[in-house]
Amino acid sequence: MQRLLLKLRSSYPSTGLHSSTLGAVLAIGLVALLLTPCLTRAQRPQTRRPPVGQEPEKKDDGKVPNEKELEKAKKQEEAKKLSPAEAAIELTIIAYGGRKQLGITRAAFQETGTIRLATDQGDLNGDYLLRSIRKDKSSLDLLRVDLNLSPSDSGQSQNQNAPGIKYVIGYNGASVWSAQNGQYVNPRSGADVAFRGQLTHEYMTLLRYKEDGSKLEYGGLETVVGVDTFVIDLTTAEGEKTRYWLSTKTYRVLHCEYELKLVEGQPATKYRIDYYYTPFSIAVVQNTLFPVRREMKQDGKFVQEIKLTNIQCSAKLDPEIFQHLQEQ
Repeated sequence: MQRLLLKLRSSYPSTGLHSSTLGAVLAIGLVALLLTPCLTRAQRPQTRRPPVGQEPEKKDDGKVPNEKELEKAKKQEEAKKLSPAEAAIELTIIAYGGRKQLGITRAAFQETGTIRLATDQGDLNGDYLLRSIRKDKSSLDLLRVDLNLSPSDSGQSQNQNAPGIKYVIGYNGASVWSAQNGQYVNPRSGADVAFRGQLTHEYMTLLRYKEDGSKLEYGGLETVVGVDTFVIDLTTAEGEKTRYWLSTKTYRVLHCEYELKLVEGQPATKYRIDYYYTPFSIAVVQNTLFPVRREMKQDGKFVQEIKLTNIQCSAKLDPEIFQHLQEQ
């Protein structure tokens, strides 16, 4: 990671792109009704301090399930005698469009938008492109992120001659590779762990818990800034753990928290991602729901915001783009 950090600094010497920001780049993740009886019996809501992804301000008008449809689905799930955690997540899967439709739309998709990265010298802004092809398990999905970064307007006076950074990082199903300004660079183990973290910790990992063979544990109810939430702990087959908070009204994933040990012998890095679903006109694609804004904190500090402007599902993606530095 230090080698990659030095390369970034040498090409962009005055932006103050420190290791915390680099970790954010590498980890880009790189998301309504009555409670079910089995959930309401568990415990009373508790008050919790961190902020949470906001609920939509207007009534949903897309083609994902509405309140009446979720009510019907809730009753059907109750009849299956699921555990509290399974009941919550099965309704969450329905709220996002259903397991079958999610499998179709997420088979190959791409997201485009903007990204903002926090640095000691000011923010870096740029264009963001994520492309993904689904495999049998979340941890094996093909993934590629392209960034085109430049200093924010507030930093232009100090960085007028600073060149832009074109950064690419991808996972080809076996290993992570990266390139900067058209030249391959070798990411070290910390970069590999951070980038692959989004395959095993973000909201879609929760929705694919059955396919992945992950275990769920119900953590009770919490009220977070006035929003009642279910707390769900997920442990993957490989032992990686993530905690999720779901709205008890909409069954949407509002945020998640997890830890990654990027460097042996060093303390684990704590990540938190908040998910937002407005504007709703962008969030619903082919009858499935996407979070259209994501904010990441690293050890409690803001490091990254992604805003999507376009989402293409069932996209025609050449598998070669996940293997090599090619544009198409």
